[in-house]
Amino acid sequence: MATGREIKEVYDMMKRIYEETSKLVTVVNDLLEKEGYIAVGDGSVMWGRSSHYRSPNYWLPYFMQRVFVKEKDSKKGIGVNITFDSSMDGLENNVPFLTCGYLEFQKDKVVKGNGLYMAGWTEHPEAKKQMDGNLCTTNYNDGVMTKTYFLPLDLLTNQVKVNQYIIQPLVHLYKGEYSKASSVVSDVAIGIEDIIGVRKPF
Repeated sequence: MATGREIKEVYDMMKRIYEETSKLVTVVNDLLEKEGYIAVGDGSVMWGRSSHYRSPNYWLPYFMQRVFVKEKDSKKGIGVNITFDSSMDGLENNVPFLTCGYLEFQKDKVVKGNGLYMAGWTEHPEAKKQMDGNLCTTNYNDGVMTKTYFLPLDLLTNQVKVNQYIIQPLVHLYKGEYSKASSVVSDVAIGIEDIIGVRKPF
């Protein structure tokens, strides 16, 4: 086991990472609210964790998600999912990444959930994926469709970049302007090969 000092240093670093991530989610939230979007659900951004002593892999927040709609009980929305560790779901990511995307629910109202969390990277027997440049369309058997792209977490260092690479492309996706969304992120979007390997430099 690491020394007490090393453990404390790692713990403090984890706190700083989550504090910075909270700031990012807050900026995304505030900017989308200015665009007229409403957050789905309460202020929570995670689920699927454990406090059981036999499940230490689920003690840490391994992802965070926030989803937005234009009006309550809508069947279409947009959102972001920040993934720190996806090894529990079959992808060994080497970098934390954001899944940004549009969601469309045929049967129910849009909610936070696995539709956005898994979109574009997991191999799921009840989902079909199709790539179109840096956008991935995922159709789930339960009637959920997502159109998503990936960003490296460390790209989003200020509000200008958040607005440029998250907010504006998401608004384009919501409006069905897929080529516009794709072109905005064409130089910065990453693929699965970047997430599981060494990502391209910026």
